[in-house]
Amino acid sequence: MSQNDDIERLLREVDASLTGATSARPTGGTVAPRSSGSVTTPEAAASGSGVLPKAVVAAVVCGGVVFGATFLLQWLPLIDNPLSSGLGAAVGAFFTALVVGRRRR
Repeated sequence: MSQNDDIERLLREVDASLTGATSARPTGGTVAPRSSGSVTTPEAAASGSGVLPKAVVAAVVCGGVVFGATFLLQWLPLIDNPLSSGLGAAVGAFFTALVVGRRRR
């Protein structure tokens, strides 16, 4: 019986540390469900919401930086065509952000 009490105490401590609560919860048998401002359904979590805008931002930033750098340094013999370099960086950053930003199940 004392082992169950230890497990309950440990679960309360873990829950308090994860939620940031400083006060201890009552030692009742049931825990009331939490209500948060945003409700996440499994469909919304699986759709990867928010990944596409981040991928677009990553593509614009990386493409712009590479285009700017190759435009400024195109006088060097090995750097050619800033447009193609910038587009390649943008496409690579876009797909990388899409793959990395997906939530795992």
